[in-house]
Amino acid sequence: MSAKPSRTMWPLLALIGLPAVIAVGLLAYNATTVAPQLEQNQQLIAHTLEVIAAARSFDLAVGDAESAERGFIITGDTAFLTTYRKGTEDITSRLTRLRKLTADNPEQERRLALIESATEGRLAEMQAGIAARQNSGFIEARRVLQSHLGVDARHVISGLVDLVIREENNPLGQRQAMLAAFQATNATVDTASIVLVVVLLVLGVYLLAQAVWRESRSIAELRQSEERFRLLISSVKDYAIFGLDADGRVASWNLGAERIKGYRHWEITGKDYAVFYPPEEREAGTPGAELKQAVEWGSVETEGWRVRKDGTRFYAQAVLTALRAEDGGLRGFAEITRDVTEHRAQEQALEESRAALAQAQKMESLGQLTGGMAHDFNNLLTVVIGSIDLVQRKRVSEDKAAELLDAARQAGEQGASLVRRLLAFSRRQTLAPQNVDVNQLVTGMSELMRRTLGESITLETALGAGVWRTLVDPNQLESALLNLAVNARDAMTEHGKLTIETGNTFLDEDYAAAHGELAPGPYVVIAVSDTGSGMPPQTVARAFEPFFTTKAEGKGTGLGLSQVHGFVKQSGGHVALSSELERGTTVSMYLPRHDSQELPASPETARVEPLPVTDETVLLVEDEPLVRLYGSEVLAELGYHVLEASDGNEALGVLEEHPEITLLFTDVGLPGGLNGRRLAEEARARMPSLKILFATGYAKSAVGHNGVLDSGVELLEKPYTVEALARKLQQMGTLRESP
Repeated sequence: MSAKPSRTMWPLLALIGLPAVIAVGLLAYNATTVAPQLEQNQQLIAHTLEVIAAARSFDLAVGDAESAERGFIITGDTAFLTTYRKGTEDITSRLTRLRKLTADNPEQERRLALIESATEGRLAEMQAGIAARQNSGFIEARRVLQSHLGVDARHVISGLVDLVIREENNPLGQRQAMLAAFQATNATVDTASIVLVVVLLVLGVYLLAQAVWRESRSIAELRQSEERFRLLISSVKDYAIFGLDADGRVASWNLGAERIKGYRHWEITGKDYAVFYPPEEREAGTPGAELKQAVEWGSVETEGWRVRKDGTRFYAQAVLTALRAEDGGLRGFAEITRDVTEHRAQEQALEESRAALAQAQKMESLGQLTGGMAHDFNNLLTVVIGSIDLVQRKRVSEDKAAELLDAARQAGEQGASLVRRLLAFSRRQTLAPQNVDVNQLVTGMSELMRRTLGESITLETALGAGVWRTLVDPNQLESALLNLAVNARDAMTEHGKLTIETGNTFLDEDYAAAHGELAPGPYVVIAVSDTGSGMPPQTVARAFEPFFTTKAEGKGTGLGLSQVHGFVKQSGGHVALSSELERGTTVSMYLPRHDSQELPASPETARVEPLPVTDETVLLVEDEPLVRLYGSEVLAELGYHVLEASDGNEALGVLEEHPEITLLFTDVGLPGGLNGRRLAEEARARMPSLKILFATGYAKSAVGHNGVLDSGVELLEKPYTVEALARKLQQMGTLRESP
């Protein structure tokens, strides 16, 4: 029979065995659960920090490559290409490393796929810009850059990198908390082991030795992890990474901070954060305000001038983050600063280059415009001045004098037409829009256009059914159609066909956004097509420029298409031009639909000769003496009794003295602070039945808005003839018609 423990041994066995079992259980739990999890958590924290560092390193490589690309495009210095190639190699290697580090995280894998795609697109854009700079020069490279989405792509890459870092940062605090919890559990096990040593000396000593050994190993591993993290932060040289205590004094300092700010760690530790700011920023309280914002918001991004140890300034971008303990108490601050002085200077240089280029293009266009004006006006003035000079010498026959005066008149009319075309191009002409049926207008012009085109060119019209009405100046629309017809005729050397089509269309938001100053909606379209020689793309690009023409010297002013463009734009429409060499050209005018029940404008009736008046008095207000002399003679020729004034204040005095005045004929632009519009208002207040006619050489908004006449305003454009003035007075009802 086997021996059984006596009853007196059970308490002893229980006293020894129960603590032993508990001690063994605690040690087993510590060895199998706590310690592995502690080690695993430490590894996860180290891995998280490694991923964050790799992500930031990759983002820095992208920024370096972009800076090198912009430097090469701006300066053409090939040294930037070496930096660019190294940057692209770093991008590839660092992205590969980042992929390996996050291979166990499907969400991070998805983000890295997006980063890789965006990076490939950005690298392709940068390579295209460099190739354009190498092959075609700065201007083409700038055009290529403007067509790219570099800034947006950079923001996408940086945003995705921030998401990767945020994804890694999210569990970091939790893992650190778990590490602290495991350490606490480990300490509890150690305490229990010491208690058990008192009960079981031998077993306790053994358990204590085991606990000390495990604790030492954990501490060594933790210190090693902390040392790796410290080395990682310290080795970063392109960013100043440093910590502040809760009072804003420097507590830690890396090599990047030493390189950027110039202080060694023993020189700066303990100094106030404000030492990095210029005096004016310190006086304004900026450092304290940023610390306060970081406390309130958690993190704040800043940029501005900072000061190095030697007093020099640099432009910095910084992120200031408040560090809090688990209980929410403020532990201090961490700041990451980057010196972007060179990058900012490059951007400013690029902007200055763009501004200089725009100014050069502007001056080139202005030179072309003034040169064209001088050429044409000098030709016309030569005819006018020369003809009058010959007549004044009285050495020519009466017939020759009449011929010379007729030539001077024609030159003057051509000059007036040239001015109207310039105003049309610049959208400064005064328009009198009416409700127009374009089908009726085109039909009414058909015979005139056939005579203009000649017998060798066929005119065809394709008028759409149910074409909407449009609100437009019918005279200017007729002029635009004639200009297009003349251009088409000159492009068809022998035989050809001119087609005018009308219809309705709708321009959507995408089309309107691509063509600026154009509202989406319904439009009436008038398309003029010819079968002429067509134009190459470089000519199409300049077709609407003033004084640009492909015609031979003396065969055109180069204002036809620019007049059409300006008139349509001023009317709220759009002009499109398409052309193909040897296939012809099509110019399409899009005019806004006008929803109105009023009848469309009727064609102008035949002109009638007015009869002179004998019983009306007109007040002529004109500040230019020669124009006033001419206007007075014309009005006297028409039978009016004429009174004159040179400015608005004098005119009001004449009106007070002569209540018999029935018509006020005034220039819009008058000196003395009382222009024609204000004079008319003052005169109408005194004499409500007074008829008023304005004259102007150019006054964009004095009698209208946006170049469109106000309702009820009568306007005569300078220069005017006897016939033009008589016709306008007849329309106003102040002249009688011949029977």
